[in-house]
Amino acid sequence: MDDFQIDARRWRFLDAADRYIEYGANGLQFAPLERQFKTAKEILNRFAAGRGVLLADDVGLGKTTIGALIAWVVACQDKRVRIYAPNAGMRRRWAEELERHVPMLKRLGGTYDSIGSKSIRQGEVERLRDGSIQVATHHALVKSHGQNEQRTACDLMIIDEAHRAKGDGSAFNEALRNLGDRAKRKLILTATPFSIKLTELEQLLQFVGASDLKEVKQYASDLKRLYSLSEGHDVAAESERIEAAAKAAIGTLQPYLIRHGIDDLSLGERMHFGEIEKRDWNIATPPASAEEIKLLLQMDRLLQLTPERKGERRNDPRFHIGWEYVRTELDRAENRSSIRSDLVLTRHIREAKKSLSVRRMQPHPKIAAVSEAIRSLLGAGEKVLVFCHHRATASELLSALEKTLRTDDTTNGATEKVWREAWELLLSAENIWPDQMERPHNYDTLIKPVFDWLCTKGLRRQIAGWLGKPATGAKALASQLSTNSPRRAGSGAPTIAETARTLVRGLLDAQSTSTLAVLRNIAKGAHSFGGKRSDFPGRLDEGFPVMGSWNDDGSGERPKTLYTGESDIVLAVFNSPFGPDVLVATDRLSEGVDLHRFCRHVIHYELDPSPVRTLQRNGRVRRIGSWAALTKQPIRYAYPTFGGTRDEKAVDVMRRRIDAFGLLLGGVPILDDEPSDISENFADEVLKQARKKLEMLNRKLCS
Repeated sequence: MDDFQIDARRWRFLDAADRYIEYGANGLQFAPLERQFKTAKEILNRFAAGRGVLLADDVGLGKTTIGALIAWVVACQDKRVRIYAPNAGMRRRWAEELERHVPMLKRLGGTYDSIGSKSIRQGEVERLRDGSIQVATHHALVKSHGQNEQRTACDLMIIDEAHRAKGDGSAFNEALRNLGDRAKRKLILTATPFSIKLTELEQLLQFVGASDLKEVKQYASDLKRLYSLSEGHDVAAESERIEAAAKAAIGTLQPYLIRHGIDDLSLGERMHFGEIEKRDWNIATPPASAEEIKLLLQMDRLLQLTPERKGERRNDPRFHIGWEYVRTELDRAENRSSIRSDLVLTRHIREAKKSLSVRRMQPHPKIAAVSEAIRSLLGAGEKVLVFCHHRATASELLSALEKTLRTDDTTNGATEKVWREAWELLLSAENIWPDQMERPHNYDTLIKPVFDWLCTKGLRRQIAGWLGKPATGAKALASQLSTNSPRRAGSGAPTIAETARTLVRGLLDAQSTSTLAVLRNIAKGAHSFGGKRSDFPGRLDEGFPVMGSWNDDGSGERPKTLYTGESDIVLAVFNSPFGPDVLVATDRLSEGVDLHRFCRHVIHYELDPSPVRTLQRNGRVRRIGSWAALTKQPIRYAYPTFGGTRDEKAVDVMRRRIDAFGLLLGGVPILDDEPSDISENFADEVLKQARKKLEMLNRKLCS
């Protein structure tokens, strides 16, 4: 018997987004919130009708906000809610989102009057009392299942970023299968549906209550078939086939799945995300020379003659975007061939090494082109986010950017003493936390490293560039910081002082334990902890406008500006106007983090094979309250290519699949499943003919 009963009168506030914002905006905007309220209301109605829901909105549309609202509505009816996030960082983000709604909900009174931080519990899976919200991780769920603990019973289970579950292997799937029935209702937050493997999508749909999925399977099969066809098939017939399969699949999905694409939003809402530049941001790269093509062909031949293992992939995309991976594989091939007396092989290796030594005297052509594109943006006061797929590629790129973008370290204007006095006036505890009860413990100790950092030569030089001519007195300088915007943003943007206060609140947030550990260690004079560097990321003092963030594997020479500690402090700094202007990152930062506050430029230097990963990267800067929306300037995505190589073809295929991604609910192949050009062109023609019908069908999944 289903005893999950919730009172619809308790969520009538979801009909009045304007009144909710009047209670305390906390960064919320009316147009996005109105849609999020509508979606939350629809999900609650489906819960009341006895169903679970899979929410598959596009990246950046506020799935966490919707989930937090639903969690509070359910918890405030004396029910237990469990939220499982992919990792500790996203667990903290959920806790922050839940906290954000407390002031507004308390204004509603009634059952919401007594809510607060005490209702939110972070950490391991544990027994819950009625009215509590547990925020844990995927790993915690797996651990609980592995230890056969009986602590997972709840009224509502929310699984965030469920498409990440495949990274946890069968353990996560098994935990869901065995523990999911202890939740009376389930809300699954995930990427666009068909970007998940069909077996995983089936499991999630069954988890929320769907049963007969033959139409969904047929649509998935037809999508796979579409990218295997070529000339000789009828475009019109295949368009009709896809349309019919989509119609049937969406009919099956509709009771259990809700999805909004960013293009489905009203113009009034889209303005809060920022518009994408209409013309492509093209970073021109010289095509590969005859000698470079010859070297790549030599590497292909060498790996064919000296494979590390049978069936080893030879045409690795990393050969086409940097020289260091070529050097590494050439050395390995030479070592494997040392036991053989093959004169032809020896000559091939000798010629390849000679050619490579010439190439390595200059940065790779693609790196050089990206460096020049970034240089022009730095002069305009912009921040740039660069993504790589492999750490070795990111390392080579970052090292090259350190050399080519380095500037002098001259400073001008006020002395360090004056800057410190100005910041002390602006960033006192009273200014940031008027309520004494909210102030962090040991504020004076924790803020000192922040003052020290803001007063370094590099930061003083950076901020002086925004002011033009810094005042020479502390009060006058504090006034300038309180009236001028950073990065030449103009009217409508927060002031430099306001952004500094926001940064301090983030750095000293009690939930950001790794950042607090860094600040404590700096304050104590300790420059490392746990083998990790303990300092602010970046080295602006030495003229480096770049920094990197990924887990270093210890191989090769480490770039000077690579930050290998926890990423929280990197995110906080890059999401402020201060510090390095360029962040080189791997896909560790492509999902679940915000990097949009002062950045509108993304460069995909190296692609992940999956289109969903590329879209996740793009979503880091196209979010509510983005720098693009604030400055009324477009978001720009660049996909530079090394012409004449596999890199050029891979980028072309990726861009086509991104164009089809939302149309097919994510049902496009990854780069590793690369068809012929003829098959790709045929699929494009089919989708061109079916586009309007598919767009109309997809809108039926909106709330």
